[in-house]
Amino acid sequence: MGCVPFAAGQAKARPRHRTRHSKSRFHTQNKNQEGQIKVQQTPCNIYLGENFATKLQAAFQFERSLQQADFEDGFVQCRFDPFKRYHEMTLSGMAARMKECPNAGGDSVESEVLSLELLHRCFGAKLLKTEMEVKYFPYGGSIVDYTCEMFGVSLGVSVTRAMKYKGEFEKEDAEKLLGKKLRGIVNATQNALDKWSKQILHIWATSSKVADVLTSVYRDLSPQLRINTVVLVTIVTTPQHSLFKNSR
Repeated sequence: MGCVPFAAGQAKARPRHRTRHSKSRFHTQNKNQEGQIKVQQTPCNIYLGENFATKLQAAFQFERSLQQADFEDGFVQCRFDPFKRYHEMTLSGMAARMKECPNAGGDSVESEVLSLELLHRCFGAKLLKTEMEVKYFPYGGSIVDYTCEMFGVSLGVSVTRAMKYKGEFEKEDAEKLLGKKLRGIVNATQNALDKWSKQILHIWATSSKVADVLTSVYRDLSPQLRINTVVLVTIVTTPQHSLFKNSR
C-alpha cells in the first residue's frame, strides 16, 4: 500500500481503496514526569474504501507494537465510518470465507468479519485460520476468533464489543471486559497447538467516551495482563450500527 500525500485543492471524490499516511491534525497527549501534558503530533493512517473509512492516528505505534517484542505501549484507537450496511458490503475473499465458516456460537460473526476486513484493507492482514480451524490442547478453554499474518508477524485475534444497553459504560464495565478478554487471549495462546508471535484484542466501541474509559482502565492493568497483547479499540461513528445488535 503506497503513501499518498494530501494535496490542496483536490476534489473530494471517494476512492475505492486507498491508504494514506499523513501528519495528523489530531494529537496524542502524554504526561511527563512532572505530570504536565505533553502534546505530540503523530502520523495518521487513513483508509477510504467503498464500504467504510478508517482513521488510525498512531499508525506507526501500532505497527511497532506488533513487530517489537519489548514494545510496551500496546493500546491504540481508530475510527470506523461505515458507508454501507453490513449485508450490502462487498467483502474481501478472506472476510467472505470467514462469514461462511462455522464458528463457536454466539452473536459475534459480524464483528469478527469486519475486524478481519478492517485489518486486511488497512494493513494488508492475511487470514491464516478461522475460529474452528485453530486447534487447542487441552480443549475447552478460551479460544481466539481467528489468526492472521500482518506486518510479517503471525497473530491471534480476539474480537469483542464494548457497549451497555442500559446506562453508561463505566470504569467497572471496562475492568470486567478487559480483564476477562485479556486473560482469555493469554490462555488461548498458551493452549493453542498453532503458535503465533503476538495477540490482538480488537474492541468495537460505541463512542469516543467508551474508548476513553477503556484507555484509562488499561493503563492501570497489571503487566501480566497486558503482556504480548496489543489492544485495538475501534470507535464506530454510527453507534446504532448492526455491529452492536445481537444478530448474526
